[in-house]
Amino acid sequence: MKSQVKRVPNARGEGERLRQEILGAATRILEESGREDALSLRGVAREVGISAPSVYRHFKNKADLVTTVLDDTYHALAVAMSEAGESAAAAGAGPWERVRATVTAYRRFAIDKPRRYRLMFSLEYEPDRPPTTDHPIGTMLQAWTDTADAYLAEVVPGRRAEAQDLGVHLWTALHGQLVLWHTLPSSAAGNEAILIELEESLLRRLLPAPEAPSPAE
Repeated sequence: MKSQVKRVPNARGEGERLRQEILGAATRILEESGREDALSLRGVAREVGISAPSVYRHFKNKADLVTTVLDDTYHALAVAMSEAGESAAAAGAGPWERVRATVTAYRRFAIDKPRRYRLMFSLEYEPDRPPTTDHPIGTMLQAWTDTADAYLAEVVPGRRAEAQDLGVHLWTALHGQLVLWHTLPSSAAGNEAILIELEESLLRRLLPAPEAPSPAE
């Protein structure tokens, strides 16, 4: 049995640091196991070096802690995507190049943080956990909707109503490519150049071409 880590208590006003330590410990446990039932508040407390009741000062229960871990992870990926698109725009990139930059940020997150990426989409929940309507996956849906809307607004503004559908198609297709790339026993597995080529082909099929200019009167 793992012994409790001796921890130097936080000074007054450092509660946020303790909260982040709790989140970090919970994230590591969930990344390694992929199962909500492998996480316990007592185990998290032991990992951090505090008493179990101390966890309740920051999270009301285990479900709250799991949701917060996921929310932080989805938010981190959404921020990386947004910053990549904004950086490309600041450098003078066009709408196509901005989408490519966003997709690259998504890919790099999945490749550089494979356990965290798997946690976002493969976490096994406890069977008796009640369903929730505020799952943080909505953060990622919004990120892809915003990506699609920014592209459509410049290229085919008449189709901006399709932004969410297009965002979902982009997201699900790219996620599927990443999963296959990681798992298929082939020469393509682990070859990022192949993944980039697949992304390019996918984007050319999903992103609408610019609208033809209206004839001059």
